[in-house]
Amino acid sequence: MKRCAPWMPIVERSWLAEGHGNQPSLLLLQAVFLAGSRVSSAPAVAAYASPNEFYRRAKALFWSGYEKNPVTMITAVLVMHWYNPEGPEHISLNTSGFWNRIGVGLAFQIGLHKEPPPGRNAALRRRLWWTLYARDCLISASHGRPRAINPDDCDVRPLYNGDFYESTADGPMFISYVELASLLGDLTQCCCRKYLSRQKRQYIEGALYRWTRELPEHLQLFRRASPNQGTSPKLVPAPYSFEARQLHVLYFVILAILFRTTPPASTPSPAAVLASSFVAGIFEDFLARDEIRFLGPEFTFYVLASGVGLLSCFPYPHLWAKAERDLRIIYNSQKELSTRWPSAIGSLNALQSMKAEASKTQRHKDAQMIGSLAPEQLSYFSGFGTDLCRIGEAILTHHIQDLLGPRRIYDDQSSRSASDMMTAGILAELKTPIAGPTALDGYQPLATILEHHPMQSASSRVTTDITGDIFCGQYAGIGDWLLKDWDWNSAIAW
Repeated sequence: MKRCAPWMPIVERSWLAEGHGNQPSLLLLQAVFLAGSRVSSAPAVAAYASPNEFYRRAKALFWSGYEKNPVTMITAVLVMHWYNPEGPEHISLNTSGFWNRIGVGLAFQIGLHKEPPPGRNAALRRRLWWTLYARDCLISASHGRPRAINPDDCDVRPLYNGDFYESTADGPMFISYVELASLLGDLTQCCCRKYLSRQKRQYIEGALYRWTRELPEHLQLFRRASPNQGTSPKLVPAPYSFEARQLHVLYFVILAILFRTTPPASTPSPAAVLASSFVAGIFEDFLARDEIRFLGPEFTFYVLASGVGLLSCFPYPHLWAKAERDLRIIYNSQKELSTRWPSAIGSLNALQSMKAEASKTQRHKDAQMIGSLAPEQLSYFSGFGTDLCRIGEAILTHHIQDLLGPRRIYDDQSSRSASDMMTAGILAELKTPIAGPTALDGYQPLATILEHHPMQSASSRVTTDITGDIFCGQYAGIGDWLLKDWDWNSAIAW
């Protein structure tokens, strides 16, 4: 409940306790035991049952139809995501991607994608729906596959603090998490379709800008220290919060992908490198505190995405000295993740292969710099100090005062609307007008450009055994789309 529940505020402790006429669901109990066993190394847990045993019990209860309450079934399916024994390169009926679509299918059947009428269970239904949607977005990003949920088909309103009135969960944190997961899902969809319109990019950038400005104080990574007499103000790390750091890993990964580098022969993106270094800095603390065992399987993708950004520094010796240290942290994090999530093995091998390829590229002289952050990029790092970013001093040296800009939290809806309009306007003005249509502006769905082969007639059809060839190229590992899609964004003229 301590490690998993913050990201799935859909189970209350009281539901799992017997007494006063309450009989907990066997399916939900086994699912919760499964999730707990995946993030715990306590000897008592291992002595009672292994994660595999908990999973087999939950799976058998689900498919037997023992549980009749569809809301409980969806809740259990979501919690079972913590099992995930294989990466997406394997065909499996046990992964989080498989159970995600089972949960979405059940949710559609009971109308969970529609705004519920006022009532006692309305808040729970919203939390359940947005938990399912956030998981769908993260699984889509990790696997590079289409989302099961099209947000245009849903009218459930966004969560607000009132939806957590009867819950013990941290409402503001979960709301912030859902916002980021949704943005990553949108960005992944654009990347996989190889089409990121100007309007969509401005929307994502504006939403990220607002996210940092409206983030509650207890979730921020840094705070502004009160300067002593005669000294300048500075940003210092806020009191350590494991959940807040997990939240910011997701934020920085979105930045690393949004501003990711052009092909290896080109100059790396300072924003992507900086964001990747922040991720490495956060994981350095996770390693030191032995907290990686509490992370979910999606973190294997986050580590891979940041590793890609750091590898782009190889041709620049003045950056590589620090980036290589960050990359070692990334490697060690993947190794630690692989002890619980096998999908990390493939992404670690991919990073090592990329490093081997990068080592063949020509290196530049020490004096050659990669440039500084653009004004609009700098706004996404405002309020973050350099304590968690080893490369920060090399890139942010001339922006220290800009990073000290105050954050504002808007308490009423009218202020939010005004800030939304201002942000959109500011970001639009900062952009260089598009010179003309690019190849991506003429994007066509993949189905319209694939070569079609004539089908055999029914009379000439021959029955054959299905071989592995039919699956060739369809099932890639964690983050494989990001590796194959390294340079497409550079074709957009901004």
